[in-house]
Amino acid sequence: MARVIDAIGDRNSLLIAFSGGVDSSVLARLAVESRASVLAVTADSELLGDCGLAHAREVADEIGIEHAVFDFRILKRREFVENTYNRCYHCKKYMVLELAEIASGKGIETVADGTNTTDLTEDRPGYAAIKEAGVFTPFVDFRLEKLEIREIARYFGMSVADAPSESCFATRIPHSMEITAQCLSRIAQAESVLHAHGMHGVRVKIRDRDDLACVEIQQCDLEQFMAVRGEVAAEFRQIGFDRTVLSQNHRL
Repeated sequence: MARVIDAIGDRNSLLIAFSGGVDSSVLARLAVESRASVLAVTADSELLGDCGLAHAREVADEIGIEHAVFDFRILKRREFVENTYNRCYHCKKYMVLELAEIASGKGIETVADGTNTTDLTEDRPGYAAIKEAGVFTPFVDFRLEKLEIREIARYFGMSVADAPSESCFATRIPHSMEITAQCLSRIAQAESVLHAHGMHGVRVKIRDRDDLACVEIQQCDLEQFMAVRGEVAAEFRQIGFDRTVLSQNHRL
């Protein structure tokens, strides 16, 4: 942890791509410890949703860090909405370009991201865009894994320490199915239904057809889901999902 703090301090000023998840939040907290000048920036788009933005604001307030939000118009990028295998590459490329512009306008020297070594055990096209742009990734540089980052969060008593890993709404849509604002909105509404029934760390994915909702929940929420599944299915039908199924791999 001390090596990461020192490395951040050496950068003098830092803009952090901030989602409010455990990785970017711990990076922001360590930046505060480093005494570097730091700004957390969140990309507001249909990929995040109102709940995601509200959460990012809350965590930034908890950390006590300066926080800014910009309007990220990724759905205007055809190479993204076509939803090919490299979707995440295009998203990260355009996001970093906008973050770099914000940093330049504020005289900030470095753009930083909370990617860690556990992330790199999965296929991450977006990471290639991050590295191409020269984004600072201290958790990768110092080989910190997700479990270690959670331990740091616990050390600082952060609310996100045990929060389930999240991903943007585009990951709920199978490759080759076009990403639309309407589809993303339906996913966001469906996940809000599950939140309202007391389940968190949930994902509602589309499988093959856009009227089928495939629900992924944590193991600890399985009993609650089964108790309210009839109500959930009815509410999902109002959103536009004619069928609702529980993923066989329901544990996130």
